[in-house]
Amino acid sequence: MKPERHHWWPECVSEFWKNDEGCVHWLWPDGKIVQSPPKNFGVIGNGHQIRLGNAPGETTVWDESFERDFQRADDNFPAVIRWLQELERRHHLSRTPMTDRFMPVSVEDERLSMLAESMISLAVRSPMNREAAVSVAEYYRGPLPERERNTLITMNMRHSHKEAVKQIGTRGKFVAIYSPARELIFGDGFYHNIRSPVNSTHSPKILAPLTPDIAVLFVRPMAYTKMPRFFTLVIDADEAKKLNHAVQVYSRDKIYYRSEKPEVDDAYVQSKHLEYAGLTNPIENLISYVPGTQTRSHFGF
Repeated sequence: MKPERHHWWPECVSEFWKNDEGCVHWLWPDGKIVQSPPKNFGVIGNGHQIRLGNAPGETTVWDESFERDFQRADDNFPAVIRWLQELERRHHLSRTPMTDRFMPVSVEDERLSMLAESMISLAVRSPMNREAAVSVAEYYRGPLPERERNTLITMNMRHSHKEAVKQIGTRGKFVAIYSPARELIFGDGFYHNIRSPVNSTHSPKILAPLTPDIAVLFVRPMAYTKMPRFFTLVIDADEAKKLNHAVQVYSRDKIYYRSEKPEVDDAYVQSKHLEYAGLTNPIENLISYVPGTQTRSHFGF
């Protein structure tokens, strides 16, 4: 296998984050900002290759690449995003209760399947998931040599995308979230519970920012009503700030934004993939409002 640049933030998505100068901003935990064309961001060398040789440059007959596993998602991503941009949604007064702001939209299975596969591909490829893929080994063995560490990561990631897509399918609730008042951000971590290797996915959930104006929430709780399956939701600036906070909590050292620079949160300063706990989780609060989820334990979003 030849060395390759593999994008965990695919170019077909990052293109939607360009500013008027054709660039995206990378915000570091220390506040430093780097501006560059989006294709230069979200890249890992040989990130989707399994190399079992003991020395650099050594090859074996078992070496393989699973980059092709993400090809269909990447091929469909531009059409998925353009479709989301055109969907009908309702703008509400700020005093409108959250429970009254979800607009049901009829969507065919093929559309939902494409959307789900694209979102899952972002979760599986994310650096946050890569760290999770080797966390158990490092917990018991301590720091690992880089070559062995990378091999464990990719071997645990292999088949994760296919298995998660098969298990999740189109069953659950989808919400297209629109933020006209404040730009959303993306990072090397975001809110989801997809972990490699994927064995059995119970109550999967993903909240992925796809453009500076659109994020998509997917959730399949233990109990929910089947219909309707898809909603649109328009959020205000304060609610967008809460979604951006989640990205800062789950990201380690890469926050990307188009033009509205977010304030560096105390969580992001720690340079770790953190998680919400207990009642401090605004995403779980948002999920509790989704019609038909039967999780009415919200505390305000």
